[in-house]
Amino acid sequence: MNDSVPPTNTPEPAPETQEAAPQATPEAAAPAPEAPVPAATDSAQDIDAQVQAELDAAGGVDQLIEQSLSEAAPAAEAAAEKGDAENPAPAGGTGEFHHQVVRGRISAIRGEDVFIDITGGLSTEGAKLQGVLPLVQFDRPPRMGSIMDFVVDKVNEQEGLVYLSREGAVSLATWDQLVRGSVVEARVTKSNKGGLELEMVGSIRAFMPASQIDLYHVEDLEQFVGQKMEAVVQEIDRKGKKVLLSRRTHLENQKVKNRDKVLAELEVGQEREGVVSSVVDFGAFVDLGGLDGLVHVTDMSHSHVNKPSDVVKAGDKVKVKVLKIDSDKNRIALGMKQVQPDPWEGVADKYKPGEQVSARVTRTANFGAFIEVEPGVEGLLPMSEMSWKRIHKAEEVVKVGDVVQVAILNVDPKKHRLTLSLKAAKGDPWVGASVKYAKDAMVTGTVTGTTDFGAFVELEQGIEGLVHISELDTKRVGQVTDVVKVGDSKEFRIKDIDEEKRKISLSLKPAGSDHGGGGRHGGEQPIVKGKAKPRIPKENLKSGLGNVGGMGLGGLSLDDFK
Repeated sequence: MNDSVPPTNTPEPAPETQEAAPQATPEAAAPAPEAPVPAATDSAQDIDAQVQAELDAAGGVDQLIEQSLSEAAPAAEAAAEKGDAENPAPAGGTGEFHHQVVRGRISAIRGEDVFIDITGGLSTEGAKLQGVLPLVQFDRPPRMGSIMDFVVDKVNEQEGLVYLSREGAVSLATWDQLVRGSVVEARVTKSNKGGLELEMVGSIRAFMPASQIDLYHVEDLEQFVGQKMEAVVQEIDRKGKKVLLSRRTHLENQKVKNRDKVLAELEVGQEREGVVSSVVDFGAFVDLGGLDGLVHVTDMSHSHVNKPSDVVKAGDKVKVKVLKIDSDKNRIALGMKQVQPDPWEGVADKYKPGEQVSARVTRTANFGAFIEVEPGVEGLLPMSEMSWKRIHKAEEVVKVGDVVQVAILNVDPKKHRLTLSLKAAKGDPWVGASVKYAKDAMVTGTVTGTTDFGAFVELEQGIEGLVHISELDTKRVGQVTDVVKVGDSKEFRIKDIDEEKRKISLSLKPAGSDHGGGGRHGGEQPIVKGKAKPRIPKENLKSGLGNVGGMGLGGLSLDDFK
């Protein structure tokens, strides 16, 4: 370069002879925005795209790249010489080359610096310069001998060095090739309430909304910071240098591609791992890697499950077993409890009929209650085994969450059935009742119900007696509720007891007044004053006709009227 020539502020347009020159033509040291771009740029970009595609393919393409570079190098060098003559560097021997792209081969890595042998796109009057750039601009240490694109940041001929930038070269190439719908790789740099901030190759800033991060809702966005992910370009703002990405779209596309493959591999009985994609009232859908299967709520756990969301949530990794496949409808039935140990194994040895266990009430029904004796093992407490007294619903005795002592009546491990009894655990209150409730003894009881013929009275839990309407008072009683009401607590006399038949007759009348009695069914006889008239026996009663019948005819017969 001729240092005596002063800088030129307005470069001349490139001559027509530069038609074949690559993009390597440098701009002037004192850049002029209005200067026209050489027409050779299109040709160089075509070569760049071809070489870049070959680099991305596989190993063994270096020779082909070298051939492409050797074809473009002469024109690039001619353009560089012309540019240097028109735009010489200042008198210090250091020039600025803004956004000039060159190619070079990785020659050495020393400490934190990577040295490049520039193979084309830059000429300094025969002097061969060494390129250098920081190692941190590479995601990983580059392979020795690799050929890459770089941007010239600064040339120092005195030191014989060209300061390069890897990020700038990739940035130029990426913005030229970036199109909507393309799949790109980006690194997450930051998270916020709205989503993720990312940086693509070449320091291109991008943003990913929270709804586009995954196939399911993600609570913790911070977990993605520092990770690399593939995503689909949704929107491009070239003026603002911003890109909107969607990883969800990319995952959905991959899912569709893998669907047929997964369906062909599936077999009933297989155990596979999947990710919960969504949770519904009746179960959860699990993504098997392109195809969703349903885990019904009854197949989630050996224990009773009230809500599927109590067991899994979207995003959970689960192990499932394939239970059924419907290829025509693309429906897969999966099970989670089928890959878990069966808690019913050994139940017959652990629980024997007649033994008592402490268990928790898990739910109630109109026929009884379900009791969990251990995780995954539930027994049924029938309504008839809940209490010795009459009950109308299970909630009168037990409630969900109660811990009760129950006796084991029957065990059937094959059918997963366990029959329990609360009555048997508490014992039969009627045993010895005839001794405890002796005849004519006075006891306190509570009225539990009334009928037209009397009232039922509970003496203790499981023992109930009946007081007949005729035993409510010594006087006549019109209605039972005139004397007693439900909830009343009174002292009753034991009139009679039959332990075998489980019956107790009660009375509110004092002892010795059993004969006679009040009410519609008895009561005191009316008091008759004076001499009572004798009753005529029924057999002595005759009609007014005497022995022949008739109405006041005396001894006449029907023949007397003929």
